[in-house]
Amino acid sequence: MKKTNLFDKFNKVFYTLLILTAVSFTFTACDDTEEDEDTDPDPTESILEIVTASESHTQLEAFVTANSDLVSTLEGNDLTLFAPNDAAFEKLRVTLDVESLTQVNPSVIASVLAYHVHTAGVVRRAEMDAETSLSTVQGESITYNAQGNIATGGSDTDVAFVGEEILATNGVVHVVETILIPPTIFATIGANLGKVSQTILLGADFSTLAAAITKADTEYAGPNSVTPLSAILAGTAGPDQITVFAPVNDVFTQLNITLDSRTGEEWYGLIANHVLGQKLLSSQLVEGTGNVTLAGGAITLLPSGGLDSNGVAGAEATFVEVDGQAVVDIESENGVVHAIAGVLVPASAGRYAIDENFTLLKSFMN
Repeated sequence: MKKTNLFDKFNKVFYTLLILTAVSFTFTACDDTEEDEDTDPDPTESILEIVTASESHTQLEAFVTANSDLVSTLEGNDLTLFAPNDAAFEKLRVTLDVESLTQVNPSVIASVLAYHVHTAGVVRRAEMDAETSLSTVQGESITYNAQGNIATGGSDTDVAFVGEEILATNGVVHVVETILIPPTIFATIGANLGKVSQTILLGADFSTLAAAITKADTEYAGPNSVTPLSAILAGTAGPDQITVFAPVNDVFTQLNITLDSRTGEEWYGLIANHVLGQKLLSSQLVEGTGNVTLAGGAITLLPSGGLDSNGVAGAEATFVEVDGQAVVDIESENGVVHAIAGVLVPASAGRYAIDENFTLLKSFMN
C-alpha cells in the first residue's frame, strides 16, 4: 500500500486555506468599500473657516469677526452652529427698517448671534425633532416643530434649513435663511418695533442711553411703582406722542459719565428731562420757547441753535451733525427723536421723578 506523503497533504490543505482566505478578503474589501461610500469624509475646515470661505455668509463673517467673545466660542470643539446667510440678515434689516444692521445696538446683535451657537455637542440634522431642545450660548433654548424645522425663529415658527449640513473639524454647520431671535429679545423687538423706543433701545448710537434707561427702570421705576421709561418710549404708557432729545454715546464718553455715575433714580430724572409729552419736529421748535419735560424741567431753543435746560448762559447741548446735516426728525409712530451732543440738566440740578400722571413727584437738591 502506498504511503501518504504528509508533506503533500499539508501543501494541499495550505493552498486550500490560502484560496479561502483570499476569497474572504475579497468580499471583506468589497464590504469595506461599500461602507466607506456611506461614511462622511473627514472634514478639513473649522467652523470659522467654513463661514469665512462662504460667499453667502459675508455679513455673518463681519459680525462674528468683530466679536472676540464669539470668535473664541467658535474656536472651541463639539459645536453646532446655525449659520444665517446674507438673505437672512437682509430680511431682518427690512423688518427693523434700518439702512444697515450696524445701526442696531451691538449688544443686541451679540446676544442674537450667541443664540445661534450650541456648545454641548455636535447635533446632526437627523437628530432634530419636536422633542429636541438645544441650549445656546445666549442662554435660551432652540426648539423644533414636528417637521424637524426650527420653531424658535421669532415670528417664523417653521425655519427650514438651506442645503445639506456641513461637517467641520470642530462641529457642524446648519445654514438657515432666517435669523433666529431669542424669545425674550423677540418680545422686546415686537413691543418696540416702529416706536421711539426702537430708535433709542435698539439703536447703536444710543446704546449707553439704553443701558441707563434699563438701570433706571430696574433699580428705580419697578421697585417704586413708577411708570418705566421704556413704557413711555414704547407708547404703552404716558402721552400718545413724545419728543426725545437723545444724547449719543460719545457724549457720555467725553463727559466721563458711566452707568455707575448715577443711581437708578438719578438716571430716571435725568432722562425724563430729555422727553417732551408732545411731538415736535426740528422745524417746530421755536426759539426762546421753553418746552416742559416729563421731569418738570424745560428745554429752550437758543438763538445759537443750541439747547438749554438749566437756565445758565450758554447751550448745554447742540444737535448732532453728520456730514453737515443735523441728525434730527427720526420719526416713528409715537413720536420723534433728535440726536444731541450734550446732556440737559434740570434747572434745579436735582434728581427728579414723575408719578403715573407724569407730574413732578419730588425733587432733591444736590
